[in-house]
Amino acid sequence: MGEQSLRTKDLVSSRYIGDFNEGDVYHHGAVQITPFRNREYINKYSDGLILGADAQLSGRLDYSDPDRSRKKDLYGIESPALVSQGFVFNAGFGLSVHDISFNAIANLSYSDLRYGTPVFEGDVIYGKSEVLGKQFRKDGARNGSVQVKTTIYNQRGESVLEYTRQVLVRAERGREYPKSSTLVPQPEKIDIKKVTLPMPYEKISRQLLGEHGKAFEQLKRGVVLTGLFEDSIDLVTFSWLQIATLNDAAVHHNPASNFIGYGGAVKGRAEGEVSGHLPLAYHLGMNSGSHDAPTYPSDVVRTMFEGGEDEPHERIRSRIEVVEVSSVDGRNDMGVATVKLIAEKYVTDAGMRALEAAKFGGIDNIFDEGGDRFLRVLTLEQVLAVPTESAFI
Repeated sequence: MGEQSLRTKDLVSSRYIGDFNEGDVYHHGAVQITPFRNREYINKYSDGLILGADAQLSGRLDYSDPDRSRKKDLYGIESPALVSQGFVFNAGFGLSVHDISFNAIANLSYSDLRYGTPVFEGDVIYGKSEVLGKQFRKDGARNGSVQVKTTIYNQRGESVLEYTRQVLVRAERGREYPKSSTLVPQPEKIDIKKVTLPMPYEKISRQLLGEHGKAFEQLKRGVVLTGLFEDSIDLVTFSWLQIATLNDAAVHHNPASNFIGYGGAVKGRAEGEVSGHLPLAYHLGMNSGSHDAPTYPSDVVRTMFEGGEDEPHERIRSRIEVVEVSSVDGRNDMGVATVKLIAEKYVTDAGMRALEAAKFGGIDNIFDEGGDRFLRVLTLEQVLAVPTESAFI
């Protein structure tokens, strides 16, 4: 077997855009979500959604792990807690990377993302993806986007998460493609009838809302909630999440890309910064989402582009904008809030040099505000269940 074939056709992770065909189905393997990984994610990304962190609370709300006794016997897990939905997303996404986006230039967008059966610590999750279509934006294209539908399911075969994503992938060396598109249209909104609602919120202590938490009635269209802290992500924190979720995408290990940070970690940081406003929220799904610009590990920017000078490089600020609120028939304990999660990074002089070195094409999207420069890095339209005032005692 020659060296050239090892680099291209014979490794699963070497798929280029021409290797994807509509109707192909890839089975991604499996990963067990251990208590340590779940709780470490919550700590590292300051995930303040407490249903995934407080086993006593979720137990009192009747979240019951069907495999609890088996996990105790096999793994010594005494009380499996609910897994953070942020970590469920990242663990499921990571499974698909080796088959789909190892050679990706960027993950472009998400659509029709819906959570299913709750995940508990000790669960083993599996993944599979179906190729829906491809797109080449111009004649002579040297890259193209592939559209895939990914389903993540547990050891009992129950769907825990499904979504469609579009990924920009390199063409084979020397290959060009004509302009074309076979992308499948996606719904603008998820179908609430197809999501799994949380267990009833009953007799919850108001103290669990903390200092900044909101009940559903406080979420009116147009309300903006700014993050309760701002922070960057260093290389170790980026890398920990990739290792924990089996994400081996080449772009995150490439000096030519400045070790561009994993977008799921940016999502985790952004969600953590705003989670204190809605600590009892339960993720139902996502209408749409996009990674708008790269974020680099803060210490990589400091070392490579600032000579080691310590500045708040790549610091991220986040906010929630309430888009829509609605009630659910038969559920007076909760309502549904559609919110836009927006994350922007501070662009320091070193950060600008990093963007220029990577030949980022969106320099014109940088804007000034109060003497600081910002660049949007993430936009997600999320759908959340939020307890109403009647849920509290």
